[in-house]
Formats: sequence, structure tokens, C-alpha cells
Amino acid sequence: MFDLMVRQARDLAVAGLTRTELTAVVEGAGRVVAAMTSLQARCATEIEGLDDGGVNSKTVLREAGRMSTRNANSVAKTASGLAEMPKLAESLAGGKITAEHAAVAVGAASKTSAEQVDEQLSGIAEGASVDMFAEHSRRWVNRNQSDDGEELHKRQRRNRCFKDWVNEDGMGVLVAELDPTSYQTVRKAINAEYDRLWRDDGGRDGTPDDVRTPQQRRADAFVSLVTNPNSAGPNSARMQLTVIADIERLRADNPTGVAEIVGGEALPQSVLERLMCISTVTGVVFDGKGQPIWVGRDKRFPTQAQIKAIIARDQHCTGCAAGPERCEIHHIVPWEHGGLTDIDKMCLACPNCHHNIHDRGYIVIKTKTGFKIINPNNPPNGP
Repeated sequence: MFDLMVRQARDLAVAGLTRTELTAVVEGAGRVVAAMTSLQARCATEIEGLDDGGVNSKTVLREAGRMSTRNANSVAKTASGLAEMPKLAESLAGGKITAEHAAVAVGAASKTSAEQVDEQLSGIAEGASVDMFAEHSRRWVNRNQSDDGEELHKRQRRNRCFKDWVNEDGMGVLVAELDPTSYQTVRKAINAEYDRLWRDDGGRDGTPDDVRTPQQRRADAFVSLVTNPNSAGPNSARMQLTVIADIERLRADNPTGVAEIVGGEALPQSVLERLMCISTVTGVVFDGKGQPIWVGRDKRFPTQAQIKAIIARDQHCTGCAAGPERCEIHHIVPWEHGGLTDIDKMCLACPNCHHNIHDRGYIVIKTKTGFKIINPNNPPNGP
């Protein structure tokens, strides 16, 4: 059976196919890959249940499946998790989700429960890209995890590390693993310095990428911050954090109160209190209380309060999950066609996805999980 499938895939002619036909082949191949991953996962589960003294499933996946140790471990972990999530297991077997979707779901289940994830996230997974599903799952976990995130934060802090070495080309390599709060703080500082260098290189009025590539500019931003920590100034983004907080869960008598930094994990109250001492923290609440952020036809461009609220809501490009620092604010109905500058009439879009909307016919739709930029000729099949 497998030899026949391999031959058929090998012999399928793709030269000369139209874009629509090639897209259909890629989609079909993805479903087959997902189904085969499901088959390997089911075999891994059965191997773990054998009492014959043989090697474990990770070894079989690595040797017979010709996987790397890392991939074998991931498949084995996913297999174990899917055994408790029948809906997601069926979605993978039917090619409706990928192995990456399944791995994200298993990770979410480890912080909440398999039953919750299978019931509440299986339908979302079928209709979302891996990046979008991962972001939605992260936010879902922050709302549904069983504790206040304190133990998770402590474990992440214990596991922080920094490594550096010189590779075979003589290039210095730096690798840091940080808890989410530290990571977001460092990331914001680098992004602020990157923006300063981008403006120095010409910005929107010039050709900054002719001066240095985005990757080179990001490396230079890191070096600048480390060697000259005052380069970004006291009012830089590294000193300003936007925190999304559920007021009900942050009440003093509620032991499970949590908040989160945009793009980060759940934030224990103890960490939030520390950040409020060392950073400029802007809280965003969507209950209609606090600072008014609704602006109508009298203003074309969003205010800073609106921008912060949109970032807090979307957290990434609504088309590809690019980070908010790379995004622009898109009027879903163009201003010149009567569109309003209200937060529920705007969304985040990276330059590429923004270009797709204005020049390639992509549209913005409202789903159960928020706004989504889609190709109307290839609509999503889920919520």
C-alpha cells in the first residue's frame, strides 16, 4: 500500500498546472501528510502499550520513521496527548488539521485539561492556520488555566539561560531563553531601537533596505542596546508595556487573578505589581470603563489609545500572525468610502497582508475568534 502511494505521489505531474490546480495539489498533499502523521501517532501509542521488552515508541519513530530525535519526541508527545482528545485525533486522521495544530493543542492541554481543549479548540483548529491557532490557544490558556500562573512563571524563571559560541564561520552566536515577561520587555526594546535605525536609514521616504537588510538592522539594534543601553532613551518602548487585564479576575479576593502582556503568557499578579514599579504600564479593558477610545468620522487616523486597544485585541496581524510591531492599522471599510475610525472597524495588518487587501482582492471577515484576512477565492473551512 505505501509503495503504491509513494509511486503515485512521485509520478504526479505538476509542470504546466495552473495556480488553482497547484494550490489544490498542495492542499491535498497536506491532508495526506496529516493522515500519515496520525497513523504514525497511533502506532506510537500502540507501541507504548506493548509488554514485549522492545524499544519505546521514540526509538521506533527515530529509526524506522527516520526522524530526528527532536521530531520523534514531538510525535510521541503528540500521540500521547491525542489519546485523550478524540475530536482532535479524528481531525488529524481526516487531514483537517496538521501535526503542528495537534502539537499546539497538546501543549494547551498540559496547562488546562485535555477535555477542555478537545471540546473548545477542536473546531477552531480546523479553520485556522497554525500560527493563528497557536496565538488563539495561548490566549485561551491564559483565560482558562487552573492557577494564577505563578508556578509556571517560577519554573520559566528557573529555566532561563544564555549561551554564546563562535560557529565554524567565525560568527558569534547568541542564544537566550527567557520567561515570557522578560522576553517581551527585551523584544520591545529591540523593536524600538530597530525603528530608530530604520528612520536613520531613510524610513518611509527612502530606501532603508538598501542601506542594510531588516535582519542586519535587527542585529545592529541588539548590539546598540547592549553596548549603549541609553540609546533608546527613557521613553522608549522597553519602558512602556500594554497589559490586558480582566478586572474581575484581578480583584484582591480572587486568587486566580491574571493579566497578560500583549503577545505574552499569563502574568501572575506578583509580576504585574513589579512591572508597575519599573515600567510605564498601560492597562486595556474592554468593558466600556476608563478612557474613551471611540472616534467617528471626525478623525481619520486612530489615536494612541485606539492603537493600544487594537493591539491588545488582535495581538498580531490578522492575516499571518506577524507581530504587532510590524503591523499597520487597517480600516476595514476604507475611510474614503465612509469607513469609521472606531476600534471595531479597524484591525492589524502587516505590510504584506495590507498589500493583499488593497491590491489583490483579499478581504477582512469577522469570525468567532476575531477578524481574519482571507483570500475570498480560498475561504476558511471553520470558525
